[in-house]
Parts: sequence; C-alpha cells; structure tokens
Amino acid sequence: MERFELENSREFKAAMELENALNDMCFDYKKFAESFKFYHPTLQQSLFRLIREIIYVQADNERRYDARNIASHEVAKKLVKVIATECLPYI
Repeated sequence: MERFELENSREFKAAMELENALNDMCFDYKKFAESFKFYHPTLQQSLFRLIREIIYVQADNERRYDARNIASHEVAKKLVKVIATECLPYI
C-alpha cells in the first residue's frame, strides 16, 4: 500500500491515536487489556484479528529492527508459528 493511501485511512488515524496513548509513561497496559473484556464479543474477535495482523507485521524479517524492538520481533516470529494455522471466524 502506498504511504499516502495509508496515511489518509481511518485505520492509520486510529493507530496514531493509540501511539499517542502508548507514548504516555502512565499508560497502564493491564487496565487497557482489562477494558477489552467489556467489548461486544464480535469486537473482541475483531481486536484479536488486529493483534494477529500486528504480530505478522512485527515478525516480518524485511523490516528494520534495533535494540528497542528486536525482542518483540523475536517473540512475534515464534507466535506466528502458532497463529498461522488458527482460524478466527466471523460469527
């Protein structure tokens, strides 16, 4: 996807909002994760699909990594082996 097309998508804008939240040193990962259980079940499944796609992106060996994100890259490569064969149906 072209960068211009990506940057003008609602998904990019939502990702940037999440980036802003994560950039706050007081962001509580556990509270965020706990909030997930209050989503409608269909939206829980949708968010999990998003997490799966993020894992695929983070596992990509074509991207550039440095000391700040190499650990998540290595973990993502392991997770891909598990999630690649699993189905997340639309119900």
